[in-house]
Amino acid sequence: MGGDLHRAGERGKIGRTTMKTDSAPRRVVWALWASGVMLIAAGCADPPTIPYVPPPVLAGQARIWFYRDWLPSESLNLANIDVNGVYFGSVANGSAFYRDVPAGHYHIAPVSYNRDINQDRDVDLAAGQQLYVKILSSQSWDGACRDCVRDTFYAWVIPPQIAEGEIARVRSSI
Repeated sequence: MGGDLHRAGERGKIGRTTMKTDSAPRRVVWALWASGVMLIAAGCADPPTIPYVPPPVLAGQARIWFYRDWLPSESLNLANIDVNGVYFGSVANGSAFYRDVPAGHYHIAPVSYNRDINQDRDVDLAAGQQLYVKILSSQSWDGACRDCVRDTFYAWVIPPQIAEGEIARVRSSI
């Protein structure tokens, strides 16, 4: 369908001439298309995982890790944590954090709507020690209301070899 209309010779008929097509624009279009496909494919690839290595615990200090597994069926609210009766931090569903503290005795209490047994932990930390506290939630427990859904959080001390693997999974899924 390309071409210009012209009079074809003496007969007065109108015909079409063919245009010369250049292959250069096709190559450019193909290169742009291929580049776009490669960019889309690169965007779908997982980024390289760089293992997180926290700095060493300072002399005379201990480290407390708090983490929660990703459980979308449980509370998505932040779990606020009190240590020795003072706000210490919040941990979201599927996240982790740590704080360095002086060696000593600590009372760890996640803030909950209602109180249950075995929610809190009392721990003694030595210099250089790392403590791993997994925060669990149970929306199904509420001592005051059968039809209510309230946040009830628990602090569990987890052995280092288990906790480090769980924290690595939590950090890689963030």
